[in-house]
Formats: sequence, C-alpha cells, structure tokens
Amino acid sequence: MTFAAPSWFYFVRQFPRHTITMLFFLTLSGVMESLGAVSVLPLLGGLFGQSAASSSVLPRVHELFLMAGVTPSLGNILIIICAAMTAKGVLTFLAYQQVGYVEAEVTTRLRSELLDKLLRAKWSYFTSQPTGRLSFGLSMEATQAGIALRCFCQVLSQLIQALSYLVAGLFISWSIMLAGLALGGMFFALFRGLIRYVRKAGSRQAEALNAMSAFFTDALAGAKPLKVMAAEERFLDCIRAQAERFKIAARQQVKGTAMLITIQEPLLTVMLACGLYWSRQVLKMDEALLLTMAFFFHRLMSRLSATQQNYQQYASQEAMLLSLLAKIAEVGDQAQEANAGVHVTLRDCIAFDNVHFAYGENEVLRGLTLRVPFGAITALSGPSGSGKTTITDLVAGLARPAAGVVSVDGVPMQALDLKAWREQIGYVPQEVFLFNDTIRNNILIGREFSDKDIWRALELAGAKDFVAETSLGLDSMPGEQGRAISGGQRQRLMIARAVIANPRLLILDEATSGLDQETAEEILATVGKLKQGMAVLLVSHQECVRRTADSIYELGRPAPCPCEGAV
Repeated sequence: MTFAAPSWFYFVRQFPRHTITMLFFLTLSGVMESLGAVSVLPLLGGLFGQSAASSSVLPRVHELFLMAGVTPSLGNILIIICAAMTAKGVLTFLAYQQVGYVEAEVTTRLRSELLDKLLRAKWSYFTSQPTGRLSFGLSMEATQAGIALRCFCQVLSQLIQALSYLVAGLFISWSIMLAGLALGGMFFALFRGLIRYVRKAGSRQAEALNAMSAFFTDALAGAKPLKVMAAEERFLDCIRAQAERFKIAARQQVKGTAMLITIQEPLLTVMLACGLYWSRQVLKMDEALLLTMAFFFHRLMSRLSATQQNYQQYASQEAMLLSLLAKIAEVGDQAQEANAGVHVTLRDCIAFDNVHFAYGENEVLRGLTLRVPFGAITALSGPSGSGKTTITDLVAGLARPAAGVVSVDGVPMQALDLKAWREQIGYVPQEVFLFNDTIRNNILIGREFSDKDIWRALELAGAKDFVAETSLGLDSMPGEQGRAISGGQRQRLMIARAVIANPRLLILDEATSGLDQETAEEILATVGKLKQGMAVLLVSHQECVRRTADSIYELGRPAPCPCEGAV
C-alpha cells in the first residue's frame, strides 16, 4: 500500500497550527527583507548623484518613506535597513523554532505510531515481517522523515523570500522583473530532470537500506552459528549485493545534487552579467536603477536556486518518509480485530474440542481434544512440528482454529474479550527476552508494581536469593539478553516477570530446553509450587517433565499417554 497524497501534505495535515504559524513568520520575514532592500535604492541614487526628479523610481520610494512619516535621509535609511534586517532575523528564528518543534514531534510521532500499530497487528502478520525492516522504520526512516520536514520548510522559506523580492522588484520595474521571472521559470525547468533523477536514486537507497537492515539484524542474531559453521563469507556476499545497490544509488544522488549546485551558480552569474550589459547598453538604464534591479534580480534568482536545491534535498529524503508512511498504513490494515467480548476469570479449565489447524496445506492439528485444568500442570510433548507451540498460540488467542472450539470455562475463545483474557496469562518463551536494563525494569516491562511485588515474584520464581546477593539488588544489570547471569537465573527472572501480575494461566514454551538437567529440574520444582493458584501449560520434551506434570499429552500420537493419567 502506498501513501496517495503528496508527501508534504502529511506535515500540513498533522501540524496545521504550527504550519500556519511558521508561514506567518516566514512571510513577515520576507516582507522585512524586501523593505530593507527597497531602502537601498535612495542610497544608490545618492551615490550616483541622482535626485528624485531625475529618476522614475526614486519619487515612488521617497513617497513611501513620507507616507510612513520618515524623511528619506541617510541616517533614517540606514536605521530602516538595520531594523528590517534585525526584524527579519527574529522572525526567521521564530519560524524555525516552530520547525524544530515539529521535526522532533514528527520523528517521535511516526515511531510511536508504527510501534503502536505493530503491537496491535495480527500475530500472523507480525511473524511474517523481517525484524530488520521494522527496526529500520523505527530508527532510520523516522529520523530521515524529520530531516525531510526541515528541507521542506527551507523550501517554503526560500520560496517566500523569492516572492517578496518579486513583489518589491515589480514595484520598482515590473517589465524587468517579469523578464527575470521568465528567465527564472526557464531556470527551474532546466533542472527539473535532476530533481527527478535524485528522487529515483533516493527511492533505490531506501529499498537497499531496508534490505540491508534486515540482513544486519539476522547476522547479529545468528553470529554464533555463522562463525561456528564458517559461513560468514557466504552470508556477507548477500549483504554485499544489497550494499552495492545502495552504493550505486548513493553515487547517483550525490552526482545529481552536485550537478545542480555547481551548474546553477555560474549560470546565474552569466545570466546576470548579460542582463546588466543589455540593460545598460540597449535600454540605457540609469546606474542606480540598474544596480538596484541587478540586486533584486540576483536575490530573486538566488532564492529560486536555493529553493530548487532544498527541494532536491527534500526529494532525496522523501523516499524514507514515503516508505515509513506506507509501512504504517500497511501495518494499520493488519490490526487485530477489536473484541468487546465476555470477561471470564479462569477457574475450571481451558478446553480443546475437535480442533483442526493448518499452516497453508500443512495440517498441524487434526481433531485435537485436550483439557488444561486450573490448579494443575499440563505438559505437551512431541517431536518438532507436532503443534506444541501452535497450541499455546491458540490458547493465547494469537491464532484461530480452522475447525473445532477452544474455550475458557466453557466460553469459546472467539467470544472472549482477548485483552482481558491475555491479562490473565503469564508467558515464558524459549528465547531469552531480557533488556540491557535493571532487573527491576526487566520484570516490570512498563507495568506498575511496587518493589514489594517484585521481591514477591522473585521469591515465587526462586530468584530472590541470587538477586539479593548482588551489590545493587533490583538495580543490578543482567546484561544484554541476560549474558551477565547464568541460564537458570535468566529463566527465573523471566518466570518472575510472568507471575508478578498473579496470572490465572502460566505458559512455559520450551522454557527449560536450553538448560542442563539439574537446573531444569530446579526450575520445574519451582513451577510445581506455583500451580495451586493457576493453570500451568508446559511445553517440553525433557524427561524430567514427566516427574512434574499432572497430565502429559503426547502430540503426534493418536491419544494422550494413559500411563500419565491425562485428563
């Protein structure tokens, strides 16, 4: 999905008040600059010994001064010029103060909007997206969107100043300024191709950077197996291919930008020189008017040139903004359906009745019937691909069965308020999910609980002693992904995070698979103490699970294992 409206419309739509305020200050700034420029004409007339009677323009300028109640003396003119330029500086500062606010707000808002929609998206969509592509949108693309806004505001600033010079120049000599405007139009048309060239290069850069970011994320996550299997070079070849695409696009962008900058200035100088010569030799224009018009013409054309250069910079950044807006729209279309259903507090069991589920043509569950009773540990065992994790996804409402019913205390899952149901679930995944932050923040993950609640959860998870022994206690750092502590300690912290909210259901999805047998048995013994106040759904293929679970369902077999007394 693409963003149909012009990209700059996003800024205007999201921040109308700040856009209007910015335009107001920029317009006043342009008026002040033009006023100062017009005031130069009497000075030039005096330098060339001209009186108001000997010039067709000076009388009109003098009349303006007199209408304002100012005598057009040297001192007064200099005061007006200095005051106009000072006012222009203050107004420009106020305008760009609005720009700075909106730039920061745009970057933050886009990040928040994308993250919010990602976390509300369907689980099937979320799992199908490359992590690097999403993280690139949250980081680089959001930042570049703010820079694009700044470039767009610079375009407006230069354009407003150009218009103010045009109006002032028309007051002095409309025929010359219209001729200059025609040349300016030709000037713009001449370089339009370079702007399109840079925009296309920016789009190719955005595509290559998205692809590279996905590869970089995968490389960091899989650095160990890549090194162990000596596959670094082959993996790097994939990254180099995307890097080559980016390099070519970056060179094209730099080339287009450099051509615009290097060609415009000498061409502008040649045009100005030819105009001066023609005006003096053919039109016999007086020196004061000639120099004034040359000044106005140069300022007008330089502002138009700067407008085009800034617009080219905006065009190069626009691809990042469009890519991010497209991602936000795409993710928004994948939002989880709102469900204002029944609130059920788990007291009896979670039931699967004749449940079928398939990934495409691969049928994973066929007529599954099982019970996960409250106050007991139910284990799922079976070979890889037999549907263990699929069952946990169905229990959490992340997936829906193709046929059959999943229910909580007799209420079908599709009739539940999913948010309220998930608030009753504590989840411990196989993958380590610890931030490079304090133990306190790793357990809270943004939720509000007291330190007393945290210590209680640590005690339930069997982690209180090792946390208390650290020098900083709850403020100690477990390191990125918990690398500063042992595997068993990592799992205990994740269990503490899962139980702090007093869940009615605790899911452990292969949470002990990476631990040695002794540590795994200690973790399972801890879990065994928790079952009195919740249902526990344990996914594991380890033998020690059989000594802990109240019921074991062997997936991939026609029925639960009878020797374990499956419910």
